[in-house]
Amino acid sequence: MNKKIWIKASVFLLLAVFMLNPHANVSRAQSDQYIGAFNGRMSTTSIIRNSRVTIQATLVNFGDLDIEVVSFNAEFVHTGGNDRFNTTYTISYDAYHRTIEPGDSITGTLREEITSPEAEYNVTIYFEATDSYHPHDQFGAIPIAYIAAENITVSVVDFGGPSNIIIGVGLAFAGIVGIVVIVIIYGWLKEKLAKRKY
Repeated sequence: MNKKIWIKASVFLLLAVFMLNPHANVSRAQSDQYIGAFNGRMSTTSIIRNSRVTIQATLVNFGDLDIEVVSFNAEFVHTGGNDRFNTTYTISYDAYHRTIEPGDSITGTLREEITSPEAEYNVTIYFEATDSYHPHDQFGAIPIAYIAAENITVSVVDFGGPSNIIIGVGLAFAGIVGIVVIVIIYGWLKEKLAKRKY
């Protein structure tokens, strides 16, 4: 068997593992015959603001040309339509570590501190990579989005918001007052018991 047949067979087996493994979270996978993005996933969908979340996906090159991966992205879109809340978390690949050879794949991993405001979001996980198989005009291949997962509903909760800070200060003040009252009562009881001895 020649090298191309081995490459195609290995890519097919890799694809079968992704599609048939019941434990793999294979969300929407986009494949343009030659390039496919699969297995977009997040470590949690209930996020405490300013905590770190792991986001992953895999991009596979099924064809016989090299492709260049530009970035791996997770786009948070506010479900209420407030565009000011929309955020895209990105990891960019440098020129020396972003080529996917024929039959090869890359797994993108974002370990990102989520700073989006408290709200619900729809998350899309995708790679930007050059479409080497369909060059566009004289400039050659251009980067396009290959979506590994979309419409993942995520909730961001801010335990450090202003209302929670006020509640925390109130509870601390109540605790201090309680301790003072207990000390006063203890002193009063101690004085009463001391007087009984005489």
